Amino acid sequence: MKKIFYLTLLATIMITACQPKTVSIDLKAEADSIRSIEDQWTIALKEKNTDKIMSFYATDGVSMRPNKPILIGFEAIREAQVSIFADTTLLWDTYSGTVDTVEVSDSGDLAYTRGNDRISRKTPNGPVEEAGKWLDVWKKIDGEWKCIVSAGNSNNPLEDK
Repeated sequence: MKKIFYLTLLATIMITACQPKTVSIDLKAEADSIRSIEDQWTIALKEKNTDKIMSFYATDGVSMRPNKPILIGFEAIREAQVSIFADTTLLWDTYSGTVDTVEVSDSGDLAYTRGNDRISRKTPNGPVEEAGKWLDVWKKIDGEWKCIVSAGNSNNPLEDK
């Protein structure tokens, strides 16, 4: 009888040990972390801090801005960001951004955020507010959330030229 008991116990231990381990992912904590990064991104835009903004991107990240060619890779995105900040018609101190949605995958390694933003632009007729919306796709790389795709566009109609 002892032999059957020990064989059953051994079989149970072996079966249990061979089961895949499930890692519990706190999706709310991951979403909160991404929301915090988006908030830091808003501050970096207001401060025209290119280095801080670039710290959010993956090295092979993609940026898609209104009426502009797609930007692929860290250096292309950096050059565009420097150029955007050089545009003196944009009043970055007026910039505001709001995160509307943060969704994290069940696996905890992919996520997206969606939101709205506003900025004023100097025009010959005085400041004009531009409103837009954006979508960022995030991937956990080496334990850190990095933006792999950032896309946005304006709610304002295109100006006739």
